[in-house]
Order: sequence, then C-alpha cells, then structure tokens
Amino acid sequence: MVILASALLVRVSWLASSSAGTPLQTRRPSYQIPQYGLPDYISQNLQRHAARYPTIGFGENIASAVRKIKEAAARSPQAAARSPLAFVSTYNYTLGQESLVDFGRLQAYTSGKYISDHYRHLSSSGTFIRSTSRDRVLESARWFKHGFKGKPFPFPISDLESPDVIIPSGPLINNTLAVGNCAAAQTSPPRTPDAPNLKWLNVYAAPIAKRLNAFIPDLNLTATDAHALMALCGFDTAFQNGKASPWCRIFKKTEWVDNEYYWDLEKYYGDSYGSPYSKAQGSGWVNELIARLTGKPVRVSGAVNSTLDSDPATFPLPPNSPSIFADFSTDNSIVRMIAALGILKDPNPLPTLGSSSNRHMFVSSKLVPFSTSLVVEKLVCPRQLHLQSHGSTLVDDTKSREKEEYVRMILNEGVVPIEFKECGRIGVKLGVCRLEDFVGSQSFSQNGGDWDTRDASEQQLRDYPLSPKRLSMAVY
Repeated sequence: MVILASALLVRVSWLASSSAGTPLQTRRPSYQIPQYGLPDYISQNLQRHAARYPTIGFGENIASAVRKIKEAAARSPQAAARSPLAFVSTYNYTLGQESLVDFGRLQAYTSGKYISDHYRHLSSSGTFIRSTSRDRVLESARWFKHGFKGKPFPFPISDLESPDVIIPSGPLINNTLAVGNCAAAQTSPPRTPDAPNLKWLNVYAAPIAKRLNAFIPDLNLTATDAHALMALCGFDTAFQNGKASPWCRIFKKTEWVDNEYYWDLEKYYGDSYGSPYSKAQGSGWVNELIARLTGKPVRVSGAVNSTLDSDPATFPLPPNSPSIFADFSTDNSIVRMIAALGILKDPNPLPTLGSSSNRHMFVSSKLVPFSTSLVVEKLVCPRQLHLQSHGSTLVDDTKSREKEEYVRMILNEGVVPIEFKECGRIGVKLGVCRLEDFVGSQSFSQNGGDWDTRDASEQQLRDYPLSPKRLSMAVY
C-alpha cells in the first residue's frame, strides 16, 4: 500500500526558486537509500503551483530596477554598450503578474501525466484533487488533472476540468492547504529590516549593486534592485519557456549562492522551522495525511476543517476512494507542512548572517521549487526491516513471508531520510518507517498541534462548508 504526498518535477535550475541560479538536486543521503517497489494502491500528491509571473510587489521592484538601468544607459550609451548590461537597451520588461506562464502550464500538465504513468497500476481508479482558490494554484490543479487523464496539450484553459474540491483562501477561512484562520499569525507585525532575510539582503546584495553600478555612470542601483534583477533571471527564463534569460549571465556563481541563502532565510524564519506558528499551521494537513495513510477519519480539532474532513464527498478515505490523491498549495504552506512533519530539519537554526555550511538541509530551492513534489508512500515490506531497525546491522530479507506496512517520503524524486527516533535506523539508512511508528512520531499534530494556544480561539475558527467543485474567485 502506498500514499504519496507530492509537489513535483522541476528540472530547470533557473526555476528552482524565484531566486533561481543553483542546480536543483536531491539531497546526497537520498542517493544512498535503496529503492523499493512501487506503491500497491494509494498515491497522494501535495504539489506547489507551477512557474508563474512575479507577484505584484516584486514585479514593481523588478520594473523599477530595469528602468534605472535603461535610463542610465540612455544618458551614457557608450559606457553601457561596453558593459555586460548592453542588452538592456533593447530589453523591455513585459512580464505579467502572479498568473502561470506557459512553461508553468506545461509543468503542471507534465506532472499529472508523470504521476499517472509512473503509478499506472494505481491510476486506473482515478485521482481525487483538492486545491485552494488562488488562481495560479487552481489552474495548476486543472492542468495536472488534464495531464493525468492523458488529454492533449496545449488545450483551451476555459475547457479544463476543475479539481474535485476547491477550498476558498483568505482570512478566517479554515483551509488546511492555505491556513487563514491563525489569529496570532494574521495579526503578527510585518517583517522589519531586522528580519533575518532582510538583514542578509543588505549584506549580500549591496556589493552586487556596487559592482553593477560601476559599469554605467550614475546608475545608482540599490541592494533591493540587485536582488530583484536576480529574481528576473528565473522569471524571464520561465517566460521564455526555459531559454536562459540574459539577466542570468550578469551575476557570478558566488552571488547566486548568497542569493539562494536569502530565500532559505525568508522561508525558514517566515514560514517554517524558524516561525513560532508554522508547525501549528501545518498540523492540519499532517492529520489529513495520517487519515489517508490509515484509512481512519480525522478526529483532531484545531487546524482542520471538520465540515470538509467528515464528508466522504469532500474527503474520501481508503478503501472507498480513488487510488491517487493530489493536494495543491503554495510554497509558504508546504514549508509549514514540512515543519509540522519534522522532516529535513537542521540541528541548529540557520545562521542569520550567512551559512556556515553548504550542507544545511533547509534549502528552499530544493524543498519548494515551482511545481515541487513531496511524496508520501505506504509500502508493504518484509517485517525484518522493523526487527532490524534498532540492531547493529540492517537486514532486508525479501524472502520473508511476514509483511508490514511502511511509510516512505520522496521529495522531487529523491527519498527523504526519516530521522525520527520512533523509526529507528531504517528511517535514516533506508528512508522507510513502519506505519505504526510513523504515526507515533506525529504526536504533535495528533494532539492538536498546539492550535488553541498558538493560533486561534474557538470563536475565531471558521469552517467553510462547500460542495465538491464549488469555485471561489478569491485571488491573492
């Protein structure tokens, strides 16, 4: 048996995050973990939306930086023509805002087709897809479903099928895929210049701005400008369907490494292990995952929508369900779920003024690139795996007649070490954990995720009842 929780397939390094610039690779321990057979009958996919245009605010920063260069180049055309920025004189910033680019549509479509083909023995029973109402998330889910069914690409967007459940997003909405009813997080003060990622931005990007400013007199780019132009590399590459943007080549490899660390800090302290609210916000989805792994109803209050999760029409469970599930969300929500699960956790908080090691586990471009995929499978394996899990050696007796259910996680096609004490050595060495032990390792979420004290009072919780395929046009 297998459940797969996923957020799939990005193979273009530029799109690894909005910072882009470092190759997307699976963490090294994953290569050392043996591969077992495919799931027997269940697969669930937790997936980030595919490649998109910049958000409104970030797009404004990019446009402003490009405009500065064009204006300076117009004043000093000879200097500009001799510089690496010469191409900017003929470049026009025409990117849209927030919606998927065509490359992203193909990503989402390909993801659905990949899941259907890879788990062909499961896909005949169909898939059950949930999505938030956010436009880019919802469209990704629709393209995924289209690809899963093997339909043609390209295809008119207006004719795409909707997912089975569309959960509205917004304040006070109890949505496990995009928690909006965490009062403490919603009312927390905005990030100040002292936030770790913003402090690091000034450290790493100010020298880049100074270097670029030297090419054209009176250019006057700021650290924020340099940071925005680095993001343009990825966005423009996606807009050009994977053709490398000229913006990518004006930056050095060491600058890309420092830029990537900005996004690590932004996600880590903003929405994951470094946030006081992230684990509670992600706990609802973890409880839904456990329900699907065990086939037992969600019985935990707090960060779950009891209206949806108690209705077989909106939250079917095995064995009375399709064999494959797919949940669509955003990078911020997915790193909260990762924190709630407790996987890929560094032993110490990320240093706020530069990484002390290139081997830290929380690398946002590897965890949550566009169309990222976290797969949680339920496998049937020889019982010896469990019996040997705390011994001095690992024994995989494939001839054993005694079988037990195990959990395996796959992040962007790489097996994730499950470093929970309940799982023993097989979690680290083989990337599998006995289902019973895995469920036991998730006591934080199963005990309510500290929701009442961390996030919201009962008066602030709001379940949003809806029928399957109800569409809310809320966009953010």
